[in-house]
Amino acid sequence: MAVDPENATDAVPSPDEEPTPARMEAFSDGVFAIIITLLVLELRVPRANALHGTSLGTALWHQWPVYVAFMISFLQVGVVWANHHAMFHYIRRTDHRLLVYNLLLLLCAALLPFTSALLAEYVRGSESELRLAALIYSGILGLCGVFFSAVWHHALNAKLVKPHANPHRLDALRVHWLLLPVFYGIAFLVALINARLSLVMYLVLLVYYALPGPALLRWMTARNKRVTADEPGAPGTNARRKV
Repeated sequence: MAVDPENATDAVPSPDEEPTPARMEAFSDGVFAIIITLLVLELRVPRANALHGTSLGTALWHQWPVYVAFMISFLQVGVVWANHHAMFHYIRRTDHRLLVYNLLLLLCAALLPFTSALLAEYVRGSESELRLAALIYSGILGLCGVFFSAVWHHALNAKLVKPHANPHRLDALRVHWLLLPVFYGIAFLVALINARLSLVMYLVLLVYYALPGPALLRWMTARNKRVTADEPGAPGTNARRKV
């Protein structure tokens, strides 16, 4: 059956008809909520018949690695969700590849309850056991960073972002989130040498990406704006030269 060339453009959806990120955001929010809920299942109540003469306070204190791992992982998932929320503030439509990258990100994030429990269990074990647990923990976080960056990189390249968004900030966010897998890759290498030092790196990176506007991101946005303003032909450049 021949297609009328005049009506061929009707088969192409307009931007208003293209998929919006609303359902993807809602699904992602639900997954993050379930992940955070699963973390609390690792907190065990000491049974009275298992105290064997020790006090409840002592039994609770003995579980301190579990509490620390819970807090770190809870905040880690929260920071990933907060950055995910910030990312989708700029995304106005989706495509199949963005959906796949987002699902892979959620897959890695869903493994955080397991990795946190593993780290809590072997933080007081032998050096080799702690090293392996730290490697797995940083490896999963590194994969989260890879797919997180892939979501944003594809959104920019496929022009899925809002057309009127600040281009300097969009480019700064590209580098900001591209550093995620790099930083956790460094933590992975550090864990090979000193597993406890890698734990400190997790805390530093957690604080950095929890900040609403890290200094590096603000500096990169301002720098990109200055570079663009100084380019030949940029608005205002000729006016400055005539003065």
